Order: sequence, then C-alpha cells, then structure tokens
Amino acid sequence: MPRRHNKTLSSYARIFLWIATAAVSAWAQNPTAKQAPDPLAADPRHTHLELENQWVRVFQEHLEPHETMPMHQHPAPGAVIVFLTDRNNHLVYFDGTTKDFHNQAGDVIWAAPTTHKSENSTGARFAALQIEPKPVANPKPFPKESTDALIVDPTRYQVLAENEWIRAIRVTVGPHEKLKMHKHPATGAVVIYLSDQDMRQYH
Repeated sequence: MPRRHNKTLSSYARIFLWIATAAVSAWAQNPTAKQAPDPLAADPRHTHLELENQWVRVFQEHLEPHETMPMHQHPAPGAVIVFLTDRNNHLVYFDGTTKDFHNQAGDVIWAAPTTHKSENSTGARFAALQIEPKPVANPKPFPKESTDALIVDPTRYQVLAENEWIRAIRVTVGPHEKLKMHKHPATGAVVIYLSDQDMRQYH
C-alpha cells in the first residue's frame, strides 16, 4: 500500500503494523467561515492519498528540509500517525500557539483532531502516514476472539495505540520464525509494512 522507504527501522526480518478500525459512532463538525481546508486540499504537493474506502482514509504527508504546509484541519475523531522518518516539526495552531514535536522513524501515535500549519525544522526529509477512521451509523465494539493474536502470541504482537476507534499493533517476526495460529477481528485493517515481507500463510 504505502511506498517503500530505504531507511531501516529494525534489525528484525519482518516488521509490520496491523491497524484495525472499529465501528465508530457518527460525528459532525459545524463548519464556520474560518474553518481551514482538508490537508489534501490545502497542500496537494505535500500530501498523497494512499487508500480510501467506506471505513478509512490513508494519506502520506511529506516535507523536504525546512518546507512548510499551510493552515489545514485534521478532522474528528483523529488519526493514527505512523512515522516513516524521524520528525522534527514546528506546528503553529489556529489560535497562534506553537509547539515542537520530535518522533523517531517507526513511532506510532494517536493524534487528536487539530487545525495547524507546520514546518519541517531540520535538514532531513520528513514523511508519515495518517490513518483516519471514518464514522458509521451503528457503532459496534471490537469483537472478542479467544484466538486473538495478542492473546495467543503476545511476544510478537504489541499494542501501540488503542481507543474506541482503532487498535494499532506491531508485529515483529525474526528470520525463519513462525507466528502461532491466530484470528484477527472481522473489522478489516490497514497493514503497513516497515520491512520487506516474504511469508507463507496457513489457514
């Protein structure tokens, strides 16, 4: 799904993220005359749509050294951000307040909806994926599975972020290792590969 990146995030042979979206309740934003545009509309040069369906929207945000993005709005309920490079960004919010953020390649966070403009404050390229869950009319919790991957194989599956909208887990598999038989919830998921994958799957 996302483009491949040359920077190595781990010495393990296989590492990827499984981001499942829960069925979330509907939400609405009250637009105002001062409402900032969507990131893809505000700055198509620095944003690229990777995937969109009725459940989720995934786009990449990237900035070359010291480049900026104009004021834009990240909608509710928020987004999972997966950093493909280190981040050293300076954000200016709609009310004029500012904040600097620092993250490492491979970090995963949940970000609340905000309106801001941003600057890459270093001499290195910045890139990240944003995964935005979409609302549905009839919310349902994540189904509970006795064979959930986190239950049957906790040494290789790690929860990075979880709330009423998403669950993001990191899966790490060493060379020639095997994952135990498991089942993922029937909610669908966005899978982001942080290394090459060459695996055989059994059902």
